[in-house]
Amino acid sequence: TNRLTLSSQPEQLLETAKVLEKSVRGSPTHTCSVSTKFHETRRDLSTMAVSEKGVRAMYVEEFAEFEGLITAVMPALKEYYYANGTPDTTPVVNFLKPSDLAKALDISLGQEGEPPAKIVERIEAALKYSVRTSHPRFFDKLYAGSDPVGQVAELITAVLNTNVHTYAVAPAFAMMEQEVLKSMAAQVGFDRETADGILCPGGTFANISAMIVARNEKFPHVRKSGWKAGDNPVCFTSAQAHYSVKRGAMMAGFGMDNCLTIAADVKGCMIPDALEAAIVAAKAEGKTPFFVSTTAGTTVMGGFDPFAPIREICTRHGLWMHVDGAWGGSCVMSPKHRHLMAGAELADSLTWNPHKALGVPVYASSLITNNHQGALERSNNSSAEYLFHKHEASEFDLGDKTLQCGRRADALKLWLSWKRHGVAGFAKRVEKAFANAQYIAAEVKKREGRFALVSEPLSCNVAFWFVPEAARKAYAAGGHAAVYDQLDAVTGHIYQGMQEAGTMLVNFNPLSDHKLPRFFRIIMNQPRVTEADLDFVLDEIERLGAKVAK
Repeated sequence: TNRLTLSSQPEQLLETAKVLEKSVRGSPTHTCSVSTKFHETRRDLSTMAVSEKGVRAMYVEEFAEFEGLITAVMPALKEYYYANGTPDTTPVVNFLKPSDLAKALDISLGQEGEPPAKIVERIEAALKYSVRTSHPRFFDKLYAGSDPVGQVAELITAVLNTNVHTYAVAPAFAMMEQEVLKSMAAQVGFDRETADGILCPGGTFANISAMIVARNEKFPHVRKSGWKAGDNPVCFTSAQAHYSVKRGAMMAGFGMDNCLTIAADVKGCMIPDALEAAIVAAKAEGKTPFFVSTTAGTTVMGGFDPFAPIREICTRHGLWMHVDGAWGGSCVMSPKHRHLMAGAELADSLTWNPHKALGVPVYASSLITNNHQGALERSNNSSAEYLFHKHEASEFDLGDKTLQCGRRADALKLWLSWKRHGVAGFAKRVEKAFANAQYIAAEVKKREGRFALVSEPLSCNVAFWFVPEAARKAYAAGGHAAVYDQLDAVTGHIYQGMQEAGTMLVNFNPLSDHKLPRFFRIIMNQPRVTEADLDFVLDEIERLGAKVAK
């Protein structure tokens, strides 16, 4: 580094970078100090037009900063990875209240920039105070961690930094996106040749987009002229469906009150007879039913609606049938569990989020249509002449299929993940999650009296109560209704203690349509989870529950 001066040529700088790379492998601290010295030379590099090999100096210096940051951050990332593999000594979260977290992160922004070494410190702080979703005791949400291939794909996506709206600026990504969507459609049972689709920024956007497409097919005038007197649209979804369906009614302009909820059983499965009765009643009131959103893997209970009977009802009444398979759609990857999706191949459209059950980084979400070629463009295009020009590859100009203009290249991580794992690899991941769900459900039953299942799990959501000692006799005699307040209260208190302890993270929920007190909902997802981790969950809840009682 003593040789490095402001007059150094780019070739010398690159040679120095190689020396730095060797030196930093054993010393993260040395990396930062040397990196700072190295990057201070950047300010004058722009005065050099080109290097000896004809590379513009600005690109040499930018890569030097990129490489320096990556090299400096790698030890912290390695430590982060390895720490997740020591769950007994590594918390899922270093929980701080917002005021304390703001100080720990030095959250405020200023006028002057900071050197790369300081940026490395900022990255390390972000790692320290973020929830470790790859930790084997993170069970809080429908996603958990991500695979290395997807993580690297995200880096490449950022480096390439393009926008997937036209083939002209994203040829590779546009083709990858179409291939991924066609392959997903085929897995569900759609006709690959007539299926269409688009990647979306999350399942909520996908569900809303499905409703917009269905609205356009039933009420094509709305897109340009708006709603007319006498349209009176209504849609239907399960009482346990994701809230995005009601948001779709809001965004489509006919109002959340006109998204009618249909009764579901305690496992989260819609009751077909109740749906048909609601459709008939709506018609009698002068309403125009046009859309039914079913669910494959409800958020709380993991329920799957009976798709085939619902398809018959939708056909009989002329309604678009959508499947929200954001969580449960990945079952189609597994020969053992794809039966849960039976009848979904009859749907008009499907939402599916590989960032949930398949380990692809957030977000990787899709909307796929079945035998409705052109429907996405008909509902969304706005003839932006400055952007879309007819040419021989126009089929890969994807921007007119969606409400978005700016679109990330989410296809790369999904395409590479599929290349890396194949359907067989995805199937193993799904099957491990189901096996873990069955294991913990069995363990809950072994601890009868102290724990109780809300319902036998259908998929990878396991719902259960911890029964505090003072309530066990009454629970045994009268079930949850006899000790509603105690179950509800202890669940909330245990969750708070769990956050503060940081040893694990398991969410809790009520089930309002069945008037159930709050209970724990543990999600089985990532393959890193062992039976010992699941035993720990129950032991820790019992420990925290005893502490709450005291």
